[in-house]
Amino acid sequence: MRKIFLLRGAPGSGKSSFIARHHLQPYAISRDQIRLLLADLTVYYEQETDVLHQVIPRHVSVLTEQMVDYLVKRKMACGETVIVDGTHVTPGSINHFKPWVDRYRYELYVVDLMQNNTLPKLLRRNETRLRYDWVKPEVVKQMFNDYQAHPQVPEWAHLISPANMERSLRQREKLLDHYAHVVCVPDRVADEDFPRVHLSNFYFSFNDHFTKKYGTYRNVITLAKTRDEVVKEFKLPYFVFKFHHKHFLISAFPVRNELLDPIRKVKGVWSYNTGLINVADFLKKIPENKESHVHQFNLSKIDATRLLHIW
Repeated sequence: MRKIFLLRGAPGSGKSSFIARHHLQPYAISRDQIRLLLADLTVYYEQETDVLHQVIPRHVSVLTEQMVDYLVKRKMACGETVIVDGTHVTPGSINHFKPWVDRYRYELYVVDLMQNNTLPKLLRRNETRLRYDWVKPEVVKQMFNDYQAHPQVPEWAHLISPANMERSLRQREKLLDHYAHVVCVPDRVADEDFPRVHLSNFYFSFNDHFTKKYGTYRNVITLAKTRDEVVKEFKLPYFVFKFHHKHFLISAFPVRNELLDPIRKVKGVWSYNTGLINVADFLKKIPENKESHVHQFNLSKIDATRLLHIW
């Protein structure tokens, strides 16, 4: 649910085109755009061709990296989806994000745009790019060689192709058909009324005392009731599941269809298009749709003092 995507590729591999094609500009942090905010274009004389290029400045690279780090950490601290536009062709450039992935409990995906690119193709594309997007050919060659030397990514990261980006942004429902019962424990259920936790059943908890007692069990999921709980305590804002051939969503407040659609159905399993929605947005008290696209159980609509058995 908390995901960060690193675009991987040498200059000319199609990173900017990929962002534009998938309408990801509002979520992307671009090093080149930050450089242009810090300094104007500068000129570079290419001796081999006797051409004067106007290029993106590199003398602000250190400050650029500091700003990228600040923006990435800030977004991750809020539970937002992050897309970083950069080369990321060496393991070190990917491992750089590992402390924040661990701290904010994210999944990191590396979108590899180099798989169908050759060095001659990259060099040709570099010569036909917008004037200020041009980079030195030796830089393209060095990054291509770095990629060739390190084709794999660290084992803790997910390597995906551009075609799998949309799938990575989807939330797939959990199949609970093999459980006998699904039980929800609202926030005001008394301790003496807690259910006996058994491996044959599955439990959703809005109850802090129940979570404290059973929250480490694999068949117990804790759901957030407030923005701070989902952002700072890393509780889930909602959970989608299939039980007895029906599709359900459980959350503190009703979740509108616009936050879930389009719903994709493959071999009886539903996946929801929630990957670009901020986790805190699922805790906003927005009037529900007249007709929901999925069966919902919401804490705000049930008796908070009684156990809820989901059929």
